[in-house]
Amino acid sequence: MGILYGHRCVLCGADFPVTTSRTLQLCPDCAAAVRREYRCNEVISIAGADGTIAPLYYRGTVQNAMKRFKFNGAAYCADWFAAQMSVALTSQLEEWQPDLITYMPIGFLHYRKRGYNQAELLAKLIAKPLSLPCEATLRKRWFVGKQSAQKNYAARQSNAKDAVLPKGSVDLTGKSVVLVDDIITTGATAAAAVKALREMGASRVYVLAATFTPRK
Repeated sequence: MGILYGHRCVLCGADFPVTTSRTLQLCPDCAAAVRREYRCNEVISIAGADGTIAPLYYRGTVQNAMKRFKFNGAAYCADWFAAQMSVALTSQLEEWQPDLITYMPIGFLHYRKRGYNQAELLAKLIAKPLSLPCEATLRKRWFVGKQSAQKNYAARQSNAKDAVLPKGSVDLTGKSVVLVDDIITTGATAAAAVKALREMGASRVYVLAATFTPRK
């Protein structure tokens, strides 16, 4: 009989033998590559935010996994990405002292197509072990173009302006809020969300993303 396979490496898709623990999410090669190539230690600046962190670079197999998670229904990737983000957030807890976790919204059509909001999945996984509330505080404005379709930084800035609005009458007065997102590229959309959260009363707003697009 051949080897029976169970789950797969989150990044490269390599099969693990069925006897491999489900807690193991990366094959040895990908685990080494993450340590060597994909750890992001850059200082990231988002306009209006009090701090921003992203544990991973958006490139290579990490980028491929994020695309599967975001566009191809690979919701199982959320566990691994959330684990990386949780470690990064834990290192900032004393300084950030968050009262609430929230997340970047997506449009209705995207939600209907994917069946989930990837940022929401991440936010809930991050908030639960910290016993922090995770709330939907924002919504996307209708008829906003896709950020990925914008040709340059100026176009992204213009497209993102006022693209994110308060959802209902959430009162964030005096609260320290962590905004969860999947990818930071130019930071324009995150900046728009930070602006909206401040207008809702948040005294401090921090951005926690899974990945950061490296500067060229």
